[in-house]
Amino acid sequence: MMGQTAPSDAMQYYPLFLSLRGHPVVVIGGGAVAERKIAALLKASAAVTVISPTMTPRLARWEAEERIIALHRPYRSGDLARALLAFAATDHPSVNEAVAREAGRKRIPLNRADRDQSASDGFIVPAIFSKGGMTIAVSSGGKSPVLAKQIRDYLKDRLIVEDRFWVDLLFRIKRALIKKKLPLKRRKTILNRLADSEAPTLYRRGRIRAAHDLILKLSGLRQADLALPPAPKQKGTR
Repeated sequence: MMGQTAPSDAMQYYPLFLSLRGHPVVVIGGGAVAERKIAALLKASAAVTVISPTMTPRLARWEAEERIIALHRPYRSGDLARALLAFAATDHPSVNEAVAREAGRKRIPLNRADRDQSASDGFIVPAIFSKGGMTIAVSSGGKSPVLAKQIRDYLKDRLIVEDRFWVDLLFRIKRALIKKKLPLKRRKTILNRLADSEAPTLYRRGRIRAAHDLILKLSGLRQADLALPPAPKQKGTR
């Protein structure tokens, strides 16, 4: 009801992993902050247009390599046309505010670099680490980005190569189950059972045959259904 206070566990931001492959994203600004934003966008295969009178050497190189489209001029109203997302990352609050107004009119989600993230009405970018099919994203809701990065690094240091191998293997098993046309509920039951099993521990201990036997038993698959790869070498092995 109107007037009620938000519950203590209410989220200010809804966490979301969004596919940007081939989708247009506009970044206003050509400095170091914009460069960091664009580097992450390129990893996500977004179609990036950057608008700024000046740009960092790295942005200039990406333009020469045709990885981004660069417009060497100030922001103009209408520059966000057809953008799926927008970033305001200039050193001029008045420009960022104008970008925010256009984004608001066009209902385009905006990340504004010069605004306190805990008070942002657009979207914020979490502390991210991605490798080997696993992506870790940590956010404090803008209250403490430094702490979010520390927690991200803490988790990153504990994501060992065997864990990344296990993520890839579970994906292969999932595809095999889909190919078998098992009902969704049955697939989820099998994958949950595998995720809670001792298979990852067996891999870490080098008991490859035991891990493979357990996977086949719990999944109901046959060796012919799933070409199980060799486990990665542990540190210190040859």
